[in-house]
Amino acid sequence: MRRLVAAICSGALCATSTLPAFGADDSRSARADTLFRQGQTLLDAGKTEAACAKFEASEAWEIGLGTLLHLGDCYERAGRAASAWHTFLEAEAVAQAKKDTERQQIAVERAAALEPKLARVVFVVPPMSRLAGLTVQLGTNTIPAGSWGMIIPVDAGSQHITAFAKGYRPWQMDLEVSRSEPHEYRITIPRLEPSPVPVSNRRGAFRTAGVVTGSVGLAGIGAGAVFSVLSKNAEDASTCARGVVQCTPEKSSKASGYSEASTVSLAVGGALLATGVTLLVLAPSQDNQEKHAPLRVAAHVGGSGGRLLLEGAW
Repeated sequence: MRRLVAAICSGALCATSTLPAFGADDSRSARADTLFRQGQTLLDAGKTEAACAKFEASEAWEIGLGTLLHLGDCYERAGRAASAWHTFLEAEAVAQAKKDTERQQIAVERAAALEPKLARVVFVVPPMSRLAGLTVQLGTNTIPAGSWGMIIPVDAGSQHITAFAKGYRPWQMDLEVSRSEPHEYRITIPRLEPSPVPVSNRRGAFRTAGVVTGSVGLAGIGAGAVFSVLSKNAEDASTCARGVVQCTPEKSSKASGYSEASTVSLAVGGALLATGVTLLVLAPSQDNQEKHAPLRVAAHVGGSGGRLLLEGAW
């Protein structure tokens, strides 16, 4: 009981000599136990940050109730109140599962003592900012969408915040959390800006579109020439033989159809070929670093004709 009272007095461990009260679990692996003891030695030497790193490594190797309690104490000494609070809550859950009421009570009281000292952050994500696949991170920790708008305890000091989504420019900021007094920070995530299309990609898009469009244009011109020959042959076949009085020369419907197909094919093919050459000429150079809208080519064909839509900037 003396050790228990010493452990919880003033909401902190009163002396290093009380630390063995937590003890190292017998089930901890040899490696975890070695790291745990190294952490104790460093903490006794006043090397708090290094000690916390050893306790973290031991806990990662194998979760132990004693390690969690020491790690929470180490975090508190290092001024990382939120990390200490969270670790004591975890220790409380482990102690409850182990039915260790003594150490569960220690964890509860340590967490309760820290709660009024916690700095908090609230992530506000307006509907217009909620892009598909949006990820918000606090340091290396991802904040799930279900926690947006909720209070999240944070350690004092500089906190790096990022928001990103595929196809958009990432947004980031550094938040300086006060060490002197607890404060609540509200961080509004703005709508991300679309990522610019790299120049090299735009150049490739222009050249590819130019080659494809020009090739289709050449094919159209070739088809127009074929239809022209077929139209001429059909006209020759419908001409009256010399000396036949009863014959009335008329242009056949087949010849007329070939003629119209030839005209359309030549016109569309010529337009597509010209467009393809234009795209190749206007393809941006590798040195052009300006940010433009991506190229878009679309074709529309209807009963009254067709049109080619070319959109972009150069």
